[in-house]
Amino acid sequence: MLAAAALALVPAMAALAPTAHAAPPPVVIAKCGDSAIDVTPGPDGGTATLHGVIAGAGGDRWSFTASVGMARLGAKTRTITVESVRTVEGRPLRGKDAAPSALFIDLLLDDKKLLLRHASEGGGDPDYAADLDRCSFARESDGVLAALLPPPAEPAGCAPDTVRGSYRTQVARVAKLSDADADREAQALCEDHQKTIEARNRLEQAISDRAARDRIAARGAAVMKTEDARIKAWNRIDGCLGSEPAKGRGVAALHDAEARTRACYAKISPTDRQR
Repeated sequence: MLAAAALALVPAMAALAPTAHAAPPPVVIAKCGDSAIDVTPGPDGGTATLHGVIAGAGGDRWSFTASVGMARLGAKTRTITVESVRTVEGRPLRGKDAAPSALFIDLLLDDKKLLLRHASEGGGDPDYAADLDRCSFARESDGVLAALLPPPAEPAGCAPDTVRGSYRTQVARVAKLSDADADREAQALCEDHQKTIEARNRLEQAISDRAARDRIAARGAAVMKTEDARIKAWNRIDGCLGSEPAKGRGVAALHDAEARTRACYAKISPTDRQR
């Protein structure tokens, strides 16, 4: 009887056991002839894994895996950084077994190209540069890369709780208004700030595009210098924002600050003429 009772408990205990989550399938990011890269999202939001197959001239092939560091979505480019690169098969460089310790991987959407770059960090860590063309980019890849982006610094949109929170607080600091007027001004300020968020996103896209395109010609130590433009751009924005005193008083000063911020973003945004 005890044995029968124990057997009867097995289905119930199995039902209570935590369900094992199936590993998410890899998503192809780009395919360039016989070369391809794909990304497998990390379980439960963990570190994603990138797998690449790079087909070189003369039939050389290098297959590797790496941990994804971050992703950027430009207007016309996509960038993935990876680290802890591990060779699965082949050699990254003819005559050398060592794999680069990390990689910048840039997708140039209009050019249908994919770039891989690395600047040696010393020792046996080699410089690496490979250009792939005739690339196609999977539509669903943006969803995978977007999941790798850091969370936004502030929520977008003007939900009632958001308006009654930070925006109402800002209005209350500069003006004494009735509740109805304060709510109306907070809503208007939130809507104005959405334009600033959009302008900042466009600036970030332009900076990402610029860095990716700068890496086309970059080799060796010059690869890391392509990231200097990001730092310089944000330093210039800080200088721009601090160069003029706030104009207006009360709620008008808040809207003036939003307009000046957007003007600085537009002024600093890199263009092809600045290359």
